[in-house]
Amino acid sequence: METEQHSLFPMSPIVEDRALELVELMASIGERDPSDEERGYIARMLVQACFPYRRVASNEFSRVANSFRMTMMAPSEVGLPFGVMPRLIFMWMTREALFKKDRRLELGHSLTEFMSQLDLPLTGGKNGTITRLRDQMKRMASSTLSVTYDNGRSWSLRHVGMIEEAELWWEEKEKIKKDDQPDLWNSTILLSESFFREITNRPVPFDMRVVHLIRKKSQSPLALDLFLWLNYRLKYLSRPTEIPWKKLQLQFGANYADTRQGRFEFKKEFSKQMEIVRGAFKKAAPSIQELTDGTGIKLLPGETSIPAIPSLS
Repeated sequence: METEQHSLFPMSPIVEDRALELVELMASIGERDPSDEERGYIARMLVQACFPYRRVASNEFSRVANSFRMTMMAPSEVGLPFGVMPRLIFMWMTREALFKKDRRLELGHSLTEFMSQLDLPLTGGKNGTITRLRDQMKRMASSTLSVTYDNGRSWSLRHVGMIEEAELWWEEKEKIKKDDQPDLWNSTILLSESFFREITNRPVPFDMRVVHLIRKKSQSPLALDLFLWLNYRLKYLSRPTEIPWKKLQLQFGANYADTRQGRFEFKKEFSKQMEIVRGAFKKAAPSIQELTDGTGIKLLPGETSIPAIPSLS
């Protein structure tokens, strides 16, 4: 007999005012499909496991999704990337590499121009966006990835170096240009061959308008990860699927302690952010139910928030 479930989200969820506003805005976005310019893309590997949500003391960080484990490492004097900005940067890198079909990417003539491409406000000071973007770019350029698959019957390992070369200029080009060569001082990054293949091989499409709304209204990297994960899962989900809370915490809650209190806090935050994200799926919001024994959730088929990837040939 099938295990009984009840809704993970009550009919009148208690969420913050800004979260309710976000749900309404995402519902209005869902009234039309995104244009080509509004489509975003992300590597499947980074949907299954992504960066820390906040600063971590260690220079090594792992996330697990079933048989998949991604481990990120960085020099201790630099540190690991974390938060919303690295996610935005990788979305940008995936789209640029996908459409330009080139490992070498130009970030623009200045830091200001690049921040405009990321739709980031330009603010200075110790905690401003300029300072934080510089810091996160250095962390990303210095980090390496290793990916393992272990299903109990076989084990495999891949090392995926992300950025092979980086030349980043923090000052405006006009302030440092010595001659009339217009492109001499452009900031550039060269993706490694393995990472270029990884991010351009059947990436997951998503609606970039929703990402911008989540960033501006929620500021939650967990909400971004859940949105991208649902896009990926719903594309292939053909029948109801049960997912234990333990697995969800391994994938999305690596920053939470594996204690009763830690599990409670993760479940509370997961539920709050998932209620926000479900508003992006106006066509067919995915139904999520919690198993009555409290061991996990059931994800029912829905419809992704964006049509299939258009032909890029």
